[in-house]
Amino acid sequence: MHRRSQSVLSNVAAAVLLLLASSDSSGAEGPGYQPPNFHQLAAQSQASANLPMMRASPLAGGFAAAQGGAYMNAHGNPIVLPASYAQGCPPGGCPPSYAGGYEDPMAVDFGNYGQDQSGPHYFDISADVVFMKSEDQFQDVGAFTAIGVGLTAPRVLDVANGLDDYEPGWRIAARLDLGPLSVLEVTYMGLYDFGFRESVNSLDVTNPPTDFQLSSVFSNYGTTVGVFPIAGVDDGRTHSLDYDSDLQSTEFSLRRYWVGNSPRLTGTYLMGFRYLRLTEDMTFSSEALVNGATSTASRLWSSENDLVGFQLGADGSFCLRQGLRISGEAKNGIYNNRFKFRHAGDFPAVGGALPSFSDVTSGNQIAYAAEGNVMLVADILPSLSIRGGYQVLYMNSLATVGNNIDTTNISSNAVLTQSDALFHGFHGGIEYIW
Repeated sequence: MHRRSQSVLSNVAAAVLLLLASSDSSGAEGPGYQPPNFHQLAAQSQASANLPMMRASPLAGGFAAAQGGAYMNAHGNPIVLPASYAQGCPPGGCPPSYAGGYEDPMAVDFGNYGQDQSGPHYFDISADVVFMKSEDQFQDVGAFTAIGVGLTAPRVLDVANGLDDYEPGWRIAARLDLGPLSVLEVTYMGLYDFGFRESVNSLDVTNPPTDFQLSSVFSNYGTTVGVFPIAGVDDGRTHSLDYDSDLQSTEFSLRRYWVGNSPRLTGTYLMGFRYLRLTEDMTFSSEALVNGATSTASRLWSSENDLVGFQLGADGSFCLRQGLRISGEAKNGIYNNRFKFRHAGDFPAVGGALPSFSDVTSGNQIAYAAEGNVMLVADILPSLSIRGGYQVLYMNSLATVGNNIDTTNISSNAVLTQSDALFHGFHGGIEYIW
């Protein structure tokens, strides 16, 4: 009993002397000092237990992970993403359905950073250029002007042909981590250049050149008895159309990640607030012969639709191979549409001319909006990815210009509020992770 106590005391004393000697000889920063590497000790313990070592690219867990250390985020905290990368292959190799294991050639990413994660699709900020067009906004309107009089007269200023091009806009999104599997996402999209401007001059479209030969759709191209000519409009020298529209969207969404049976399949559920704004302004202007003199007239249709409400949705991503994934997203919501519509007409102050007017109608009604998107994302750098895709946006219960042009009555101030709008187009941009 006495000899065992002496042995224990001797070991303790030797350890204390060794610690003091190393402290005196080298110090905390002197040569020969080797700080403990706990990650290396953990790796040695893993190797001794016959467990496969897992490499990781910087994109998967930072540079510490790339060197064999723990998976860390930008703040130095461990990443908490269950099933965020695949485990090593079982004995005998990987089955065909296995997702991105250590021995799986699919684990090689595009940037040659080693094994990458095939887990949830994530970014801190993204920016896109968006090109979209509207569909069937003026499908029931037709041409505003005929060259001459009669139903068979050549027609120009066909508003249905004015919106065939894709118009540019932009979108930016930012995400803030709220927890291991949830983020707050803020997105803004703006397209401000939907529109066209067209004009026709009687001297340019007649042969031989003849002035004041234009008639309008509002007199059924000069065939409606008792209406033709409309002062300042028919017997026209020039007719012109000017249409401008913009579409804006602001979203605040809470996203919650989910992971499928295979870590290649992941996605998020989302719920949140969305504000959609669609505005339109169309002006038909004319210069015509009235009582032997030239007079002008104009007709304005203007609409505002402000949709405010909540939306639900989900997205899913499938990792085709490390560094390349395809994803799809669907969102829909119920909104309150605060609409405002203005009819206005300015006609010449001569005998027999139509009176000028300006009428505004506003109100609230329930509306619906849905959006779908398909996208391909490719990693090109540890923190930078490029992406591109196609999207569709649909809204209903709107007061739109196209649905409120009455071609049989230029002075109509009736407002129809159950129109819809369809926008679709492609986008391309970048994603960045700090």
